[in-house]
Amino acid sequence: MKVAFAYIDPSYQQMGPFHVGIASLIACLLQEGHDCCFLHLTGDVADDEFAAFVERERPGMVAFSLTANAFPHAARLASLAKQKGQTFNVCGGVHATLCPDEVIAVRDIDAVCIGEGEGALLDLCNTLEAGGDISVIPNLWVKGLEKGELYKNDLRPLIEDLDSLPFPDRRVFPFERSFDLGFMKRGVFMGSRGCPYNCTYCCSPAVKQLYGGRKYIRFRSPANLIEEVERVTKDFPQAEYHVFHDDLLPMDKGWFAEFTRLYRDRVKLPFEMNCHPGLMDRDIARMSREAGCSLVRFGIESGNEHIRRKVLERHIGDKGIIEAFACCDEAGIQTLSYNMVGLPYETRGQMLDTVRLNARVRPAVAHVSVFYPYPGTKAYEVCRERGWLTDRHTDSYYEDSVLSQPSAGPGQIRALRRRFDRLVRLYAACGKMPPPMGAICRRLLDVGLALRLDGLLVRLSRASQSGGDAVYTIEGGAVKVWGAD
Repeated sequence: MKVAFAYIDPSYQQMGPFHVGIASLIACLLQEGHDCCFLHLTGDVADDEFAAFVERERPGMVAFSLTANAFPHAARLASLAKQKGQTFNVCGGVHATLCPDEVIAVRDIDAVCIGEGEGALLDLCNTLEAGGDISVIPNLWVKGLEKGELYKNDLRPLIEDLDSLPFPDRRVFPFERSFDLGFMKRGVFMGSRGCPYNCTYCCSPAVKQLYGGRKYIRFRSPANLIEEVERVTKDFPQAEYHVFHDDLLPMDKGWFAEFTRLYRDRVKLPFEMNCHPGLMDRDIARMSREAGCSLVRFGIESGNEHIRRKVLERHIGDKGIIEAFACCDEAGIQTLSYNMVGLPYETRGQMLDTVRLNARVRPAVAHVSVFYPYPGTKAYEVCRERGWLTDRHTDSYYEDSVLSQPSAGPGQIRALRRRFDRLVRLYAACGKMPPPMGAICRRLLDVGLALRLDGLLVRLSRASQSGGDAVYTIEGGAVKVWGAD
């Protein structure tokens, strides 16, 4: 069977990032003799581009990967697929997993895949080819032939042995033209699945709950992961460094020690990884640096401890975050912080706490997004119960707040996000002053910003800087600033 994978990704204007999950599905189907093609729908998600793709490739199935932001485009595209190719349409991804009722209700979607898709999609393709009964395939919700007929099947066990999976495909999925390799010059990998934390804004706790007590956190063997890294390094010599998108690469310290030893001995390229501040210590930092780690990405999310603990359920204090960044600084590893503004209950002053904490830890890059209430998460339920949800939609979490809450308005949130880096630099400059002068400057800055935010705009002096907002990227561990003002 020929399967067309449609990745709806409107937040990118051109070819977006490499999607490890879709690439894994493609690899599994190719291994079993099925044919695959791929279309990355970016920007305005043009109907004519998708229609031409279906007519040209003539697939028997279209597999859509959906996030909550992408879902509003699904009904239109599924209808086009039926018109142009009479395809069987299946949807997977995190939104399909957490909101299957909403997705399966779309007229031209024939099935929804919940949870891991490798086994379910392969069974679906094999069964359709053989003319068998697809209504009993685990992980799938399938529409029957009769109107209103729906089969909801149980979840199959999670894949425990991740080494049994083929390496993610990088040919059908045009990795060479992707944002990652084409623009950032980096290889992209994942060595694990699952996260032990229960952050309220994240989908991971909800997915974990679906599987109950089953083993949710799983790792590939270090040798298996390094073999893939070596292969990609050889096949794509333009890659100058690698990035591991695992939620928490150093989660298992013993596993991480073996991984860093192999990476140091066999790969010899810089790499970047994600880490929870609570997992970072001097041993992890030392192992990382010796293996060539050039940047660690930490989630601060909120610089206000009350918001962090009580609203986000990230149970780490300011001291732990500061120490995590310090460990990397001492080891000579750059850092990136992930931050959100416009969180539930968050006031303007609490948003500025996030600026202040970034000024204290001084990451090489401060990545700032606007909180988005993803259906299925605990934070979404809080917003729904409080009546803060609106009918506003954004294609990404960098545009605007979709909430209407009394503590901070969309204009204030948008203004703070746009000026976040400048504010961090100002507070950091205050921190470098002698104590009395630094404290006075911080207080003046606090008061001035409170007044500006009350006016819905943050306008900073351009005496020392002028121009538009800076865009930061990391290339080979070095920070590049595009259009810095």
